[in-house]
Amino acid sequence: MFAAPAASTAHTSGGGLAEVTLALLAIVALIAGLAWVMKRMRGFGMAGHDRIQVLGERALGPKERCVLVRVGTTEILVGVATGAVSTLHVFPEGSSTEAPPAPLANPTGTPTFKALLMRSLGK
Repeated sequence: MFAAPAASTAHTSGGGLAEVTLALLAIVALIAGLAWVMKRMRGFGMAGHDRIQVLGERALGPKERCVLVRVGTTEILVGVATGAVSTLHVFPEGSSTEAPPAPLANPTGTPTFKALLMRSLGK
């Protein structure tokens, strides 16, 4: 009647649930890490990956952009939109597609808006 209860041989499921949860989290983290590495190493293992170079790109809208690509020695301006890629211009070999130099701050010597405003305010 007052005897100690018999030792239970059944295991609680709390420890097993924690192990399964940790294993699943480790697998998801491994998959995410591998996806990140593959995204960073896009050209890894591809022969001739230096034949096509993206020189620059500019967003024209939410889903449209303009991309300057060099294939060999030819530079091509390409328009990229949802579901469509089209050639906009093929630059002749030897033409310069470098950005033009920045304009001078006040090339003609005319007063700036700030100077005119300060003069009108009497300062």
